[in-house]
Amino acid sequence: MAFWGLEVKPGKSMPLDLTRRLVIKQAALVVSTPAKKTEPCVLSVSVGDDAQKYVVCRLHEAKIEQCPMELPFCPDDQAKVHLTGAHPVHLTGFLELDDEDELEELDDMDEEEDEEELDEPSLAADSKPAKPKAPAAAKVAPAAKSAAKPAPAAKPAPAAKPAPA
Repeated sequence: MAFWGLEVKPGKSMPLDLTRRLVIKQAALVVSTPAKKTEPCVLSVSVGDDAQKYVVCRLHEAKIEQCPMELPFCPDDQAKVHLTGAHPVHLTGFLELDDEDELEELDDMDEEEDEEELDEPSLAADSKPAKPKAPAAAKVAPAAKSAAKPAPAAKPAPAAKPAPA
């Protein structure tokens, strides 16, 4: 996943121009200067060549300034967002990554972890030296010690002496 954000200006329609799947998670009203007359800002979407606009949220200054949502779009949708009202709206969400992008992201994360591991010994040099650990073979539990050593061979019992007659 990758973060995605867009500012929609009032009175404007904006195409989303997607190259991968998008999920819009929130719309937030941007109030830089309070409006003299508060009217709702209405965010709507249209898909493809369809002129129909579908209202997804109404935001009111000082009343309802954020709206959580779950709006998925793919590039084939050719979606556009439309805004009426006095204030801009920030849309935020995430782009879903392709399998190749996810593999590249994982590789980048592995490289960062490797770099961090290389940096750790230099940090440890500034602190107290660590006590060396005893080898794992030297750490044997008491019950395991007796199992690890062979038991001494049993001595034969002395033969019984014949009783005097």
